[in-house]
Amino acid sequence: MHFLSLAMDVILSLYICEEVIRFVPRYRRLKQEIAQGDPQARTRLYRNVLVFEWIGAFMALVGLGFDWSKLNPRTLALEGTRIMQVFSIPAGETKEVIVGLAAGIVIGGIAFGIGLRRRNRRTAAQATSASSGWRSRILPDFTALIPVTRRERLLYAAVAVSAGICEEVVFRGWLLATLHSRGGLTGTTLIVVAALIFGAGHLYQKATGVILTALAGFLFCGLYIATGSLLVPILLHILVDIRFAFMPASGAVKPQPAYA
Repeated sequence: MHFLSLAMDVILSLYICEEVIRFVPRYRRLKQEIAQGDPQARTRLYRNVLVFEWIGAFMALVGLGFDWSKLNPRTLALEGTRIMQVFSIPAGETKEVIVGLAAGIVIGGIAFGIGLRRRNRRTAAQATSASSGWRSRILPDFTALIPVTRRERLLYAAVAVSAGICEEVVFRGWLLATLHSRGGLTGTTLIVVAALIFGAGHLYQKATGVILTALAGFLFCGLYIATGSLLVPILLHILVDIRFAFMPASGAVKPQPAYA
């Protein structure tokens, strides 16, 4: 069983690396397909992402030997470390902290939606201006993934739920356990390395997207440590992702007549 677990750890690591690298040109192709009016472009990509998410989660569980006790931050030897002190939640305040984070995500999602709606109202001349040019180079690039039609929104919601479950199992549960048990990492180093790997998994979003996602990964690691369970980061991860199912489409990727 130990050999199978080690082999699966290696296979999963290679699988994730390959998919992350392949997704960069795949995302560029998605934008081209949308620009050409392909009505199935997003749904094809969503289905591919669903397959990737669940295969990755299954591999992670195999790598852990289906030992559910390993999906527990207490196995990471973090007691007494500085990172544990940073993310400790005072007794009786866990609910308030979680509600506050959820409210922040909702408010942030509304603000982001307003920003997108305003950008959609810009003229073509403004979109091609120098100001727009430098913004497009530094802002995270994921607007082509935002669903437009009702069918896309429903499928994207499934993707958001799957990402919340599967990515937390992989990048918080399996990754932290593997970096600790096989890599010997602990404390702040363990959390920072895991967060950076999570950020690198979003390479298609450009440098700013990688940095912001790494920060999100750091927060999810903190919630995992603070609550002692994957459930809270899973629920908040789903909330972060599923808000895009209700966002207005980006002006750069407006629905084509073929979608009607």
